Amino acid sequence: MRRANPDELEAAASRISIETLESTRLSIVSCCNEYIRLSDLFAAMLKRIPEFELHKFARAFFLCLLGHLPTRPETCPFCRQYGNNRSCTGCGYAITHGRCDSEDSAFNLFIEAFQELGKAIYQETERLRCPPETARLTLETSIINSSEASKNMLKELERASAFGLMKLKAQYIDHTICLIPQNIFSEEISKKCLEVRKKLKGYW
Repeated sequence: MRRANPDELEAAASRISIETLESTRLSIVSCCNEYIRLSDLFAAMLKRIPEFELHKFARAFFLCLLGHLPTRPETCPFCRQYGNNRSCTGCGYAITHGRCDSEDSAFNLFIEAFQELGKAIYQETERLRCPPETARLTLETSIINSSEASKNMLKELERASAFGLMKLKAQYIDHTICLIPQNIFSEEISKKCLEVRKKLKGYW
């Protein structure tokens, strides 16, 4: 599908009501706040985790991180406004990016790659690709940076329009995927991350 230009995206986003925008914003805020809370718990746990469980810890942490990104329907203003009857009638996102349930739509291509990444992390069986002390420091940095990214997202959301919210979501997801370390997981995980980022370019 042809990629929409900025004017077409602005036109699509301009039809989102203030009520829908606010309810969507609240859903994303909830995801961010819950993640920030959990990241503090992971940070505390990391200090006590023995070396032989660091890989298992890394898998659990990054699955938690992915699970709190704004990819669900309630975090999309278009799904909230047009998706209740599943007909998507009048949905500007469907017009500019294809219906989300279409195989070749921008969202479907992204979410399939995103789910494949989660599956790969869940099924990862290889050992750490770096010394345990390096892995621990890398995980500590990822936890701190991901929490800061969520806090920044909360600040930016306060004044975001519908267009801005969609743009922020894409940037936030992309930045978070970049926090998945290449020195802990297998090369396959790195490839999956790149694929998600590639598909994300057409998200908004």
